[in-house]
Amino acid sequence: MRPHGSSLIGGSGSPFSFPSAGQGSGSGGGQGSGSGGGQGSASRTGTRGPCRRRRQETRANNVVPVAVDPPLSFGGGFCVDMHSSFFNTRDEPASDSALPQGYRGDGYNPNFENADEYPPSQTPVQANPRKTIDLNDLANKRTRKFYTTEEKRQIYQWIQQRNGTSRKMKRGVTAEVAMLAKCPRRVVTRIWRQGINGGGINSVKCGKIGKVGRKKNILDIEAMEAIPTTERTTIRQLAEAMNMPKSTVFQRLKEKEIRRVTSDVKPMLGEENEKQHLVYALHQVEPSTLFDDEPTMKGGFNVAHYDEKWFYRIRRNENVYLSKREEAPKRATKNKNYIEKIMFVSVIARPRYDAEGNCTFDGKIGVWAYVEWVQAQKRSANRKRGDWELKPCTEVDKAKSRECLVKFILPAIKAKWPASDRHKPIYIQQDNARTHIQPDDPIFVSEAARGGWDIRMVYQPPNSPDCNILDLGWFASIQSMFQKKMPKTLAEIVQKVNQSLAEYPHQKLNRIFLSHQACMREIIKKKGSIHYDVPHLKKQALERQGKLPIRLKIEKQLIEDALAWLHAN
Repeated sequence: MRPHGSSLIGGSGSPFSFPSAGQGSGSGGGQGSGSGGGQGSASRTGTRGPCRRRRQETRANNVVPVAVDPPLSFGGGFCVDMHSSFFNTRDEPASDSALPQGYRGDGYNPNFENADEYPPSQTPVQANPRKTIDLNDLANKRTRKFYTTEEKRQIYQWIQQRNGTSRKMKRGVTAEVAMLAKCPRRVVTRIWRQGINGGGINSVKCGKIGKVGRKKNILDIEAMEAIPTTERTTIRQLAEAMNMPKSTVFQRLKEKEIRRVTSDVKPMLGEENEKQHLVYALHQVEPSTLFDDEPTMKGGFNVAHYDEKWFYRIRRNENVYLSKREEAPKRATKNKNYIEKIMFVSVIARPRYDAEGNCTFDGKIGVWAYVEWVQAQKRSANRKRGDWELKPCTEVDKAKSRECLVKFILPAIKAKWPASDRHKPIYIQQDNARTHIQPDDPIFVSEAARGGWDIRMVYQPPNSPDCNILDLGWFASIQSMFQKKMPKTLAEIVQKVNQSLAEYPHQKLNRIFLSHQACMREIIKKKGSIHYDVPHLKKQALERQGKLPIRLKIEKQLIEDALAWLHAN
């Protein structure tokens, strides 16, 4: 009988077939179909009854193979070739490697040498363990080898040694060199053609380095510069204007062919303002070094910078990083346009250090809030009528500025200033706000001179926030520290601002003074213009190395050009 799973009809090598067109079935000589050993009978037509089907099935179970030379022929032109290797299983048993691995369902018999037994054996066959395949290794496996220039030239020399000066490859040279170099024959042929067409061994080289991958999409700088700056504020907008993919524009940004610039709105300076701006910067150069090859800037140790700033209770927008299970914090205020705020006045000077680098004066004179304690006029859920509560000052004028200077700022300077500079002039630099007092205010002058001190009030150039330490960097830095503390009431605003001042590192304050010197150097270079980039000095790296300077140097030619410009204008 046939093994379970084999096909009676079809397929190459099958022992079962039908005669082609024109071949019929008949009687005698094994050409017809019938029962018995080679005796034919007339072909039968019509349907088979149930009794005949049972006889056919019984007869099929008891079939005994007959070893005859001609193929067996059955009714309907169905032939069986008994010489096929399909039935030659008793003489040549299948090897273990040819057997199928694993049990393949009910009725499957893997023992082909006992294929005539029925019913088939149900004993499962133990399959060999399959080898684990790492798809990552297959995906990252290099299927093609790239040959270096030295390897290619070595192969070319082997070809020349065996082929001579002939431009036609001799028989057997390609196979011999391929075996010697352990590379495919097509590689040898390609290297040979490269040398022949290029004119020698110098033309044989590896062209992979710098020439692999798809061609780079060149950015047209002139076309980009022709686009108005208002039409290239985002990567998407620039990509649309350049007719390029956004990914390409972003890649050029990473390669620094394009740079992202934050354009700040700065005060408008007239010609007279620019002159005052330049004169102030020139006054920051140490006079004793003006005739040196490299003049130096003033240290600024005798100047205290004075200015005001609003501190808000909360910010309108705030970024917070949360886990996937947390909810966003709920913040609310009565009116987003009128968030609680308090104005503070700050006075900062440059820190000082001894010869060993220890801080002897941190430069933090203090911050004071423009607030007042008033009695509540009405009863509320938070306090009773007549209770004292903290309220921010609604108006800050010259009288309040004078009061703050006389009551708080001058005593703090006299208390905290280093004793070694007590008898030297001390300058309080302020901007040109209308609420500030004049430098010759009589009340201020009398209080400043009390105790033998020489404290003077000076103005900075108009519309020049870069000339003040507070606007240059300290306000932004202290506000960042303050907003992390998230105050909830007006009293907490005052408390958190003073706490931020106490925690502020004096090293950072010292670096801001060096940035001020760098800005003065840029003002001299730009002839008083305010449109310049604040230079990066890598101050933190220099501080870690112990090489942070106290004063910056400036080129003598810049000073001479600035003085010539002033005289000409």
